[in-house]
Amino acid sequence: MRILQSHTNNTTMVYLLRYTTKYLLKSAQQLPIKRSISALYITGDKAKKNYAPLQPYMDFEETLSQHEPLEESIKARKLQINLDELKTKYAKFQSMKNQIKQVEEERESVSKKLKELNKVGAATKEIEQLKEKGVSLRNALKSLKTENYPIEEDFIHSFLNLPNHLHPKCPQGNVEKLLYRSPTPRCEEQQPTHLANKELIRFYNNSRYYMLGTLAEFDVYSMQALTNYYVQKGGFLQMANPDFARLVLLEASATPLEKYHLVKEEDLISEVNRAYLTGGATFEGFLAAFARLVVFPKSLPIPMVAPGRSYVKVANKEGQVDNLFTATQTNAVQTFVATKSAEEAEEQMDKILNLAVDFYKELGVHFRVIYEDASALTNAECLRASIQMYSPAEQRYICVGNVSNYGDFVSKRIMFCIREKNGYTFPHIVSGSVLHVTRVIALLLENGVNLENCRLLGDPDSDKKAVNAAVDEFKDLFK
Repeated sequence: MRILQSHTNNTTMVYLLRYTTKYLLKSAQQLPIKRSISALYITGDKAKKNYAPLQPYMDFEETLSQHEPLEESIKARKLQINLDELKTKYAKFQSMKNQIKQVEEERESVSKKLKELNKVGAATKEIEQLKEKGVSLRNALKSLKTENYPIEEDFIHSFLNLPNHLHPKCPQGNVEKLLYRSPTPRCEEQQPTHLANKELIRFYNNSRYYMLGTLAEFDVYSMQALTNYYVQKGGFLQMANPDFARLVLLEASATPLEKYHLVKEEDLISEVNRAYLTGGATFEGFLAAFARLVVFPKSLPIPMVAPGRSYVKVANKEGQVDNLFTATQTNAVQTFVATKSAEEAEEQMDKILNLAVDFYKELGVHFRVIYEDASALTNAECLRASIQMYSPAEQRYICVGNVSNYGDFVSKRIMFCIREKNGYTFPHIVSGSVLHVTRVIALLLENGVNLENCRLLGDPDSDKKAVNAAVDEFKDLFK
């Protein structure tokens, strides 16, 4: 579901959107899933009932040989993964594969010999003996494969749970690294919560709230303005992504399933083909377009931006009050760039952040940009920068945007390839939601900003709106 651009009756439009979304979210509640198989890797015994849309690239030897960086990443992220145990599983998996290969080669040799004997008209007894041996090898091969399926499944699924290597710039040990702090001083004085503006906000719960008047207009204009700024200033290509993502894409991006709402589907063909309500302005919303895609090096980098909806569930902490900071649904702007190398990915990440900083500066509110600690990252991220504004009501920083470096981790899992002269390589991906409109609106209200006079970079009507607001204010003097 997406907000369409409109300059008339924005209040009614956003009201109806949120009212409709309430029912969409109600039909997409998280259900308990008993899933014995992975959508990203399906073993042969389960392939008859389940279709595997992706076959991820997995280099077992290369990955497991990098013990130190893997161990560091696991420890910094506070994951419960035992590498030694995984290597034991790999040894067992390899042993079974070798046994299967040996039997297959022996069976092929018997089959070849049978053909030769039939040609020369050999004795029937010798042929019968070879046939019996062939049947015995066939049964042995079938038995080995049946025995191997749970071993293969156990190892592969454990392997796919391994995290990405951390970027050298990623902080570790529960610390944050400050990248930028705006010169505008933050409001240290305790202020009323944004929910006190009851004439503009109707908040019922995290999945049902309504914005009225100026807030409804800002909800639309700000998203459109930042998208325009990335297109005009940064050369990004605007995209329109689907609001739903299949389970295989969530597994490929190592997205925790509790982050999104599972959609109830009556005619579900396979349990590994489930859909989740994500929104078009999310990282997962881009992945379907790039899965199993092959590009030439000259076509990179590919910078894209998508305005739309985001339906990310925020985990409630103990004592936390539900408000617009924890709301599930929002308008958002998602960036996505595919690059040739790690160095180019760093450059693109800086570019995305610089454009975002320009935009937030114009709002006239204190904000900062930090690198988040490794423990806050998903398994797919190697580095994450967070854009945060200060809440005078809650006396803490609130994340209003982020940009993450994924390296080539996700590209390998969705088979997004670069065609080189000597083979194939995998693009490095940088992506992030640079604007969480609902939270920005709440923070602007708490900081006493008049949304009618907010100048939005990229909005062609911003100057006109500012002039109209000034004229209306002048007219009010003579009422």
